This record gives sequence, structure tokens and C-alpha cells, in this order.
Amino acid sequence: MTVREEFMSYVWRYQRLKGGQYHTSDGQILKIIRTGVVNVNAGPDFDQARVIIKDIEWVGSVELHVKASDWNLHKHPVDYAYDKVILHVVWENDLEIKRPDGSTIPTFELKNYIEADFVKRFDEIIKSGTEIKCQAHLAEVSDIAKSSMLEKALAHRLEGKAAVFLPVLKELKNDFEEFSFRIFCRFMGFKLNAEAFQKLAENLPFSVIRKHKDNLTQLEALIFGQAGFLENPQDAYAKSLKQEYDFLKQKYNLQNGVMSRSHWQFLRTRPGNFPTVRLAQLASILHAISGVFDAFVLHLDVKNIENILRVKPSEYWQEHYDFGKKSASKMQGMGKSSADVLLLNCATLLLNIYSSETDSPAYFQKAIKLLEELKPEINVITGKWQSLGIRARDAFESQALIEQYNGFCALNRCLACPVGHEILKR
Repeated sequence: MTVREEFMSYVWRYQRLKGGQYHTSDGQILKIIRTGVVNVNAGPDFDQARVIIKDIEWVGSVELHVKASDWNLHKHPVDYAYDKVILHVVWENDLEIKRPDGSTIPTFELKNYIEADFVKRFDEIIKSGTEIKCQAHLAEVSDIAKSSMLEKALAHRLEGKAAVFLPVLKELKNDFEEFSFRIFCRFMGFKLNAEAFQKLAENLPFSVIRKHKDNLTQLEALIFGQAGFLENPQDAYAKSLKQEYDFLKQKYNLQNGVMSRSHWQFLRTRPGNFPTVRLAQLASILHAISGVFDAFVLHLDVKNIENILRVKPSEYWQEHYDFGKKSASKMQGMGKSSADVLLLNCATLLLNIYSSETDSPAYFQKAIKLLEELKPEINVITGKWQSLGIRARDAFESQALIEQYNGFCALNRCLACPVGHEILKR
């Protein structure tokens, strides 16, 4: 098998070693008192480890490498964080490693003490040839391990999403109202027009939106004008919006011409999902709430916000799917499934980030409660799990299963999964 540091880390952490007496590469007796705590930040792999070498107790860090020479390859000699390493755990000791003072760092060659049956079991799982490597063993896995798998995967998903958008919050100097507006706009674009909606939000401050939220016509003028749809008005309504927009643009010194119709994707979508329709829905939603931050974070009410997200657009957009183009039937508000997806993506992200940034656990619990109230997503990935007997009961579980597949199974990260851990423990 091809050895990876992840595999070595697992073996070291859970002491999947054979025999009861260990020796360093230079023949000294090694007693492992404590393997240490996994370090998730920069620096050595494990902190607060305790070992006894040649009757001397050492307390410090443990660093893992496939080859001892990787120490130099990774430029550890010039990083003072590695001066506290008391033991170098390697698969192959191909080079003696010394500290800056010239003393040798004790080395423990892991391959000499690994359990052969453990290596064989791990190799069989990784090379199983199935998308979900452990699927042949899932029926034997305990409910506790499966539950832990879902909880860990969901936490991983929430952390990953937050990490993507936190730089935006910092750029806005922790202005949660503006941040919430930008996040909401991005998700209003769903997959096809997410980037375009985000660009719109970046060029239309929520401070301006808030001043005109009680006037739906002015909201539409601001939104469609900044989105680039009023450059060549097609009918009387578009002309009236352009007139309103030209006044507001001058009043607030809005940057003009940043966007045009070409920024928006109309292909491969039905008229009811056209960006023009979504923008009209955005205006109606903003007209119905005091603010995104208030509605989705501070005073989140699932039933109420679901109704608001499905609010009908203005009279013009109930009859049109584009400027100058009448629809064959009455255009309604957003469908329930789309509203739930928007609520799931936007509210959980905002609640999680707000909870973390303000150290307010109650908002994280709100996010979890929301996920438990929403119906599970049905897609290709959740279908794969269902075929293996794991059916998502709510959005909490469907989100977890999606992340488990993408973030763990597809990357062969069996060693970081509670289910994989239970299987390999046998």
C-alpha cells in the first residue's frame, strides 16, 4: 500500500501497534505515556505528548513524516515551532535529523511495529472499488457510529461554508446587516446566477435598500437598474423604472454600468426561474421584511419566513417573465422547494457565523433546529446513501450525508470517519 501521513497519524493516535516494547531507531527503549493532542493549526502534528527514552521523561510535540528526510523537505529546520519536537515518528528512517544545537531528534520507525492485519484491512477497504468504501460493512456498524458520522460531517460542512464567507464579513468590518444582505442575494441566484446576484449586492448597498424598502417600485428600480436591465427599456413599465432609477442613482452616487444583461444567465432555465423573475422576487421579499439580518438571524420564524420567501412579486411581474414579454399564465412567488433551499443555505450559514463571531451558542442551536425542521434534500448523493439503507429524515441528515460523501468518502478519508474507525477497530 501507499503510505500517507493520515494513515500514520491514525496509527499513532490510536496506538495500533504490535508488541509491548518499542525502540527508537538508535536502539533506545521507548515508552509512550501519552500520544499527544492532534494539532489542527500550523506546527507539529501532535502537542502535549509524553514519552520516556533511556529512562528520561520528555514532554513536547510529535511530528510525523513518511520519510525522515521530509523534515528538511518541509523546511522544519528554519521553523522554531519544531524546536519542541521530542519524537520524530516516521515510516522510513532514511536520514538522521538533528536539532539546531546539533543533538539528534529521537526517531520511531512506525513500520516495524504496525499490525499486519490492520494494514490488510485498511488496504482492502480503500481498494474495494466502490464509491462508498465501507458499504459492504455498513450493516454491521453501530447506530452510535453512524450518528457520530453524521454529526461530524455536518460540523465539517458548516465550518467549510463559514470559512468561505468569513473574509467578506471582515471586509465589511463585521457589519452583519450588509453581510446578511450580500449572502441572501448570492443564494437568491441559486447555482446559475449566484455570481451575478453577488455582484449586484456588492454594487447596491443595503443602506440604500433600507431607505426605500417601503416603496416596491423604487426597490425594483434600484435592483433592475444596478443589475443592468434598464439600459434599453422595452416597455412603459421599464421606462418608468429607468426614470426612477436615474434619479436614485444620482442621489446616492451609485456606480453605473457595472453590470449589464450579459452578466445574467437565461439559458437552460424555465421562464419562472429567469433572473428577471428572481430579481422581482428579491424586491418583493425585501419589501416584506425589515432586514435580512433581522428576519434570518435575530427573529427567525421558520413558518413566517417561508411565507415571506414565497410572496408574490409586483403586479407587472405576475404577468411578465421578462421586460416586454408576457407570460402565458400568472406568475406566482417562489416555489416551496426553492424557498426551503434558500432558507437552508442562507439562514444556517448566517446563524452559524453570527453564533461563532459573537460567542452566542443559542444561534448555532437555532441553525440546528432549523435543519431538523426542514425536509431532507433528494438528489443523486442522498439516493446513493438510501440504496445502502441510510435514509435522511430531515435536512440535518441530508446535508450531513452530502458532506460525508463529498468531503470524506470521495476523498478516501476513511480514517477520519467514525464509521471507518469502528470497522478498523475490529
